[in-house]
Amino acid sequence: MDKGSRTIKPFGGYFKEAIKFYDLDKPVVARIIFILELAVLFGGYMLARPYVLDLYTHYEQLFVRMGGELNLENLNSILFGSGVYEAMIQSFLRVMLLIAAVRLIAFLISLFFGSWYFFGLTNPQMPGSQRVSVFFTRLAKIIVFNILFHIAFYLGVFVLLMFFAVITIIIPLLSVFTALFPLLVLAVSTLFVFKDLLIIEFDIGVFRNFKKTIDLTRGNKKHIIINMMSLYALGFLLNMFSVDVNNAVLSLFISAFLESIILLVTQRMSVLMFLDAASLERKDGKQEKGKTTV
Repeated sequence: MDKGSRTIKPFGGYFKEAIKFYDLDKPVVARIIFILELAVLFGGYMLARPYVLDLYTHYEQLFVRMGGELNLENLNSILFGSGVYEAMIQSFLRVMLLIAAVRLIAFLISLFFGSWYFFGLTNPQMPGSQRVSVFFTRLAKIIVFNILFHIAFYLGVFVLLMFFAVITIIIPLLSVFTALFPLLVLAVSTLFVFKDLLIIEFDIGVFRNFKKTIDLTRGNKKHIIINMMSLYALGFLLNMFSVDVNNAVLSLFISAFLESIILLVTQRMSVLMFLDAASLERKDGKQEKGKTTV
């Protein structure tokens, strides 16, 4: 297999098909998944809303208290004597845990959509019960891999951030690039877009999946980054529609609605790119299987 061959097309080669988030070989499945996705996101955001308001209130109180003359004694009294700081931290943790849980469930729902779409393209005759069975059989492996992946990835980000902080102390001029660091992290994360689909199709081991994920991006890194970053930019622009809405509940609903669409579109884009990137891998696997049979 020529791992350096370019197989992934530019953004325009996938977008027309990827945007059809409502289109599966079983339309009712697409509708159910979208409703579930929307319910999880909107319901989760509504559940987190009171804690976000509490967090904002505690932050305002702390900001007002710190507005006067500060010394070490006053600072200790403000932070630890009033209870406002502890309440703010508790509210922050509740918000973060709720949002993390909502994002995790939304991700798993969108991944189920992606796996159904994948099997609809590669094995249309596969019954729905078997598609569900394959997904849930491999779900534990997907979750374990994602836990290990995110620990390793963000540990690497932390180390890189510390290194960059030291460099900016030595060369202060480089601090102007600090704002670009989150974009760099996001761009690098797109190179692992195939990590879950590899497990769904090939059922490979957790640690072997790290290597295979990188292998599939060889010769295609530029297109993968541009394609996925374009979708993220589109999602950001669409969410701007909810900013100017005066009704907070309606604003959350619009945001959840658009986010649901982007999640499903992202899965379709990932599947379409994966089919192109893994085509040679799939052929090699069949050839090896044939040799073994002979």
